[in-house]
Amino acid sequence: MFRPSFLQELLAAGLASEKVVDGLQLMFGARHLDIASHLAHTLETPTLKARLAQIYAASIGKETVALDRAVVQADALACITLDAARRLNCLPLQLTGRTLVVAMARPEDVSAVDEVRRAVSTGLPVQAQTSAQTVDTVQAVFAFAQDIENGIEIQYTGRAGLAALARQISLELGRPARDASATASTAGVQGQAAAVSGAGELVRGLLLYSLKHRASDLHIQPMANALALRFRIDGLLQTRLTLDKDLLAPLLSHLKLIAQLDFAEKRRPQDGRVSLLQKGRSHDFRLSIVPSVFGEKAVIRVVGSSDQRVTPLDELGFSHANHALLTQLIQRPHGVLLVTGPTGSGKTTTLYAALARLQRPEVNIVTVEDPVELRIDGVTQIQTHAAIGLDFAQVLRAVLRQDPEVLLIGEIRDLETARIATQAALTGHLVMATLHTNSALQAVTRLVEIGVAPFLVAPSVIGVLAQRLVRRICPHCKERYEPDAEVLEALFHNRGDAPVHFCRGRGCARCHGSGYAGRIGIHEVFVLTDAIRDLISRQQSLVEIQRAALQDGFRSMRHDGLLKVLQGLTTLEEVDKATAW
Repeated sequence: MFRPSFLQELLAAGLASEKVVDGLQLMFGARHLDIASHLAHTLETPTLKARLAQIYAASIGKETVALDRAVVQADALACITLDAARRLNCLPLQLTGRTLVVAMARPEDVSAVDEVRRAVSTGLPVQAQTSAQTVDTVQAVFAFAQDIENGIEIQYTGRAGLAALARQISLELGRPARDASATASTAGVQGQAAAVSGAGELVRGLLLYSLKHRASDLHIQPMANALALRFRIDGLLQTRLTLDKDLLAPLLSHLKLIAQLDFAEKRRPQDGRVSLLQKGRSHDFRLSIVPSVFGEKAVIRVVGSSDQRVTPLDELGFSHANHALLTQLIQRPHGVLLVTGPTGSGKTTTLYAALARLQRPEVNIVTVEDPVELRIDGVTQIQTHAAIGLDFAQVLRAVLRQDPEVLLIGEIRDLETARIATQAALTGHLVMATLHTNSALQAVTRLVEIGVAPFLVAPSVIGVLAQRLVRRICPHCKERYEPDAEVLEALFHNRGDAPVHFCRGRGCARCHGSGYAGRIGIHEVFVLTDAIRDLISRQQSLVEIQRAALQDGFRSMRHDGLLKVLQGLTTLEEVDKATAW
């Protein structure tokens, strides 16, 4: 059977077998977009789907875009209304001068692109206005239709729409009887039913808003006379909406419903899991509800999506030196590698990246987590369940009988788990685990403090990575400046007369005036040498261990942060906040 170049590329990339390609060609003929869309549903990982999109886009002479990682400008969204975007199945991404970049499923269709151009609003926002207040050029890039639909739902969710919906629910809760024959109680029941229905729509909108702004957490916080909705964006809590206090009950009722929690329980904390379903994908969230003096407070943490990819190690912001050290550590055949840092510092992301680097068909990788935050195909992932006695220690004992080469422990919380981890390393396994300490050097002494014998810690631990996340400077409003002499004198010794420049963000609409957009990691990697193992075995102080580490070339997290300040990636204020202990 004759195969066009597009199908040949699919075979060459290993995205489909010859049998599958022949079947798709018989089913869809020359409709290559239908073939690509059908095949996209069967691919197991986001990386393969992205490769498929690249191959199809190249076959039609267009660029492609990964909508889950694309930065969508508010100016671009303002150019096309929500109704038009849905009707035309297009998502505006960037507005540069008079050129609008739009994601479309058929970017090569000239008539479809012309239709998008006609749909562009003439009343652009002030910051996007041109002399003619028009967009002259529409540049179409490829994305699958399903991804565009999901992107439209996320990107067009805004504060104004959520606030309007909240006001409508409040009106339903307090509405009077609609006619003389309706009693007050009947009206109240009708209002409650409408409010519960609207609460589901509002919860969905809040979750979509969290995804749009890449928030890590959403706090639904009751106060004395209001309900604050606070989003943790780039590590900083921001109150984006303040609603009527009477919305708390319907919101929590709906959250408890979809998380399968106890409606009647309001005196004790409850934990659950929430999923937001879109076409072909689902987004997972962790829900925590605790009682407070003003009512129950809910915190929703964004966990990940069904098509989320593991971020490669090369994209996590490691310096060349730290990247080389970490790569050497994860390639060791056995030993314990600890990753330390506070909650939300990116430890799990780093560990998953390390697993992805090690993943091969001949390597048996097992993880024990609470909870499993991102599902990785080809890796055995086990979630603990304390309610039935399935804790870390019990699972680890069973896992060691499963012949693993690499073992990931979500967190070392107690002596038994720590002891099993060190013994597993001594019997030929590579163990990676998280531990809560302020610095890398404190991790080895913490294990001893937990109760692990120094003669087990010294030979088993091969290294420790400590990390924090700091905010990146917004690239759209970044400016250089020369810091005060006093600041430079405090940071650098014998710097000479060479000028030193730092960078900062002025604040713009794209970063909501903060001067920051996104986050980057700062790290320190502590590799245990024979001299340091001897100090640990003899239970020497942390000061002695630190002195030996510095002699071996150890560089602190603050040192790494200052390098990123000099590179213009973050600010001195962010590094000071992250390393002030």
